[in-house]
Amino acid sequence: MTPWWRPASAGLFPSAVYLGLSIALTWPVALGIASNVPGDLGDSLLNMWILAWGAEQVPRLLTFQMGWSEFWNANIFHPEPLSLALSEHLFGQSLQILPVYWLTGNIILCYNLLFLSTFVLSAIGLYLLVRDLTGNKGAAFIAGLVYGFLPYRIASVPHLQVMSSQWMPFALWGLNRFVTTGSIRALAGGTAALVMQNWSCGYYLLYFAPFVPLFAVHRVWAVGALRNGRVWAGLAGAALGTLALTLPFLLPYSEAQTLFGVERPVGEIVKFSATAWSYLTASEDLALLGPWLRASAQPEGETFLGLTPWFLAAIALAGVMWHRSPSPGDLRVPVSPWRMYVTAFLRLTVAVEGLALFGVLLFGGFELGPISARDPGRVFLQFAVALTLLLVISAPARAASVRILRSPIFFASAAVFVAVWLSFGPVPYAGTARASGFGLYNLLYEQVPGFNGVRVPARFAMIAGLFLAILAGSGAAKLTARWQRLAAATLIVIEGIAIPIEMNRAWAQDQAMPPARVMPPAAAPPVYARLAALPAGTAITEFPFGDAAWEIRYVFYSAAHWKPITNGYSGHFPPTYTERVARFQRVAQLSDDAWATLLDTGTTHVVVHRKAFKNENDADVVEQWLMQHGASEVERFSDGDVLLVLR
Repeated sequence: MTPWWRPASAGLFPSAVYLGLSIALTWPVALGIASNVPGDLGDSLLNMWILAWGAEQVPRLLTFQMGWSEFWNANIFHPEPLSLALSEHLFGQSLQILPVYWLTGNIILCYNLLFLSTFVLSAIGLYLLVRDLTGNKGAAFIAGLVYGFLPYRIASVPHLQVMSSQWMPFALWGLNRFVTTGSIRALAGGTAALVMQNWSCGYYLLYFAPFVPLFAVHRVWAVGALRNGRVWAGLAGAALGTLALTLPFLLPYSEAQTLFGVERPVGEIVKFSATAWSYLTASEDLALLGPWLRASAQPEGETFLGLTPWFLAAIALAGVMWHRSPSPGDLRVPVSPWRMYVTAFLRLTVAVEGLALFGVLLFGGFELGPISARDPGRVFLQFAVALTLLLVISAPARAASVRILRSPIFFASAAVFVAVWLSFGPVPYAGTARASGFGLYNLLYEQVPGFNGVRVPARFAMIAGLFLAILAGSGAAKLTARWQRLAAATLIVIEGIAIPIEMNRAWAQDQAMPPARVMPPAAAPPVYARLAALPAGTAITEFPFGDAAWEIRYVFYSAAHWKPITNGYSGHFPPTYTERVARFQRVAQLSDDAWATLLDTGTTHVVVHRKAFKNENDADVVEQWLMQHGASEVERFSDGDVLLVLR
């Protein structure tokens, strides 16, 4: 009898282990789950505001108290429209938190529950997928560990949208079960998971989209269902349903892109692309490998996926490449010596040219003495000729090729390769040196709508991690000894340890350092409760204006009153906001122009956060400027905040 503690023994056991590991490996998030924020108090605060906005507005949408276009006109960057479309909308996550938010109103608690769930659900989804693909629960458990606790997640802690990759394996699982069993319920579940993924992260909506139909078509071919009309009808219906539920979220972004001229220049995209060395660059927060694996530290360049998963993937590849189970008939077929020699030579040539093609496409090639591989076209031609000749003269090679191509291991390997290649962005680099390899991402940037509005190709690393986990699970299935699987699982966990995760990391830009803590809206600084009591039609401007560290705080605390604010922070900034920053940061020199700008925004009240200024004189200058133009004090708070009204 299988012992109760083995992963293969029960369906609930892996989920319980993943939950326990999620709490342990993110410690001390659970300890202050209702009050502390993992990572820095930057983008996490923006994401909490987005979540709170969604949780507040969804009931109004469902009861037809607001229209769809109003949902996108959030309360920041007033009076500009479509301010929600300047960053991720996080609609999927907003649906997830609705019950907790309605019961508690604590957006920090909701955020942390979502944060922890990304680990747990990612692991469970991959477990279910690999269990179906391999039929091996132990291997599936290891695959879940790989994806759920990728070291890359630690590098992405402040970015909930990047962490929220948990629906991808569920989508593939549902599609696979439909193709293999015909289950409509599985197809519906996979489609719902894909929609939730699209609603959770705009990056993955774009980046994961090409892999989904390719996976489905490969599975249809692999199981011999190419002529099954019911399968194709089901997949077509799923595609149409996904498009119908995703398109309404794309149109506001297209409108915002036109309205604000949102487009990422190639130089900015190159800056946030991975390099060949990024996959050997780990987050410094990783306890074991973080201090050592720092091959190419750069923005978004910590795409380390672990070491053990690659080792297990190599086992999987070796197993599918060299698998051989000849039939008795094969042994009676005589093979001439010359055919044996030519076949062996061609096999070696295919392997060498395949590696050369990999190097040329990704890294620009190499030179080893007289051997040079620099021209992608030439290397590909040599590879194609060698492979064609091998298939022509060798029946076993033809049979092996079909077997390999049908294997999920082949598809996962190709997907890892393509995802890593795309993560290099439009101009591949090897460290700081520009490689001569072809930038596959450039095709997407130039030809596919939406790609010119996102700037971080390095986030393809999560897609690579997804398919690497499938490969790792397939490799783990080859491990027959219990100690081997236990060792693999232990190494995977050790590689991802980042205990304790840093909490509430404050940072400053040009003004004073903000407090190393934020409070839920119900316990916000007293000025925000006063703003909440102001009548409808109120619009707020807060000073100091334009300092990112404080603008994020204003956005976060606007959830305590939901009045329009002219301040803001997001993935993009309207041109009018940039103009306001230029004037409001020089009110002494541009006194009248700054006042005219303030009136043009429709501002009715101003908050001066005196303790946010780098020095008290700057706060005095702003107060005097306001008073000189007719503003009057409403209330002065004990924490230094001052509320003024414009006449």
